[in-house]
Amino acid sequence: MWYHILGWTSSMLFVLTWYGLGQQLLTIEKRRRNRQVATQSLSINQFASSYFAFFANFFYGISIEPFNHYLVWTRCGALLLLLVILFRIWFERRSWWSAITFWSGLVILVLGFVSMLFRPFPGFARLGANSLMLAVTVLLVQGTLHQWLLIRKQGVVGALSFSLFRTILIKDISTLVFALTIPLTSAWPLLLLNGSSVVSRSLLLIQMEVLRKRTDSQVVE
Repeated sequence: MWYHILGWTSSMLFVLTWYGLGQQLLTIEKRRRNRQVATQSLSINQFASSYFAFFANFFYGISIEPFNHYLVWTRCGALLLLLVILFRIWFERRSWWSAITFWSGLVILVLGFVSMLFRPFPGFARLGANSLMLAVTVLLVQGTLHQWLLIRKQGVVGALSFSLFRTILIKDISTLVFALTIPLTSAWPLLLLNGSSVVSRSLLLIQMEVLRKRTDSQVVE
């Protein structure tokens, strides 16, 4: 019973992440219309690591038995929105790294949909899903750290959306609670990934708030 109650609760709260990603896209578009650098201070590393973290949850939900609809379809929506953000970064910067990031993200998402036709996976595939979660945890932490260092170095928040990171934190906390309803042998990758996200993104959000207050005080002066 608690599995479904917390699963639905987590899914409803995850919709806030869709809202946050939508706000990030609106911020990019608003800056573009104002002839500003639309993706200023957006770390490709950060958004790519976020993408692969969502994909890890997405693939994890596909690989386990039973199929976890709560994880799969909520992350699917986030992946599509993030893919648009990665496209906008590529479109503005035209760097080889932004191109590789966007196209690799598109390819693995398509492969994720195709993998649904062949599930449930044998134990080897399950081990692969867990390994992916571990790798993405490391990727996510270093990506968030890179974003933290970037805005600290530039001294501005730029196009980063506060709404995005606040909603992601809510999502991560709700996912942690939901993971507690799953046996630890299956849930530990979720606990590790989302727990690491809570810590690293909380630090990033604090840095963003510090920079905003500093900017506001300079304006007042």
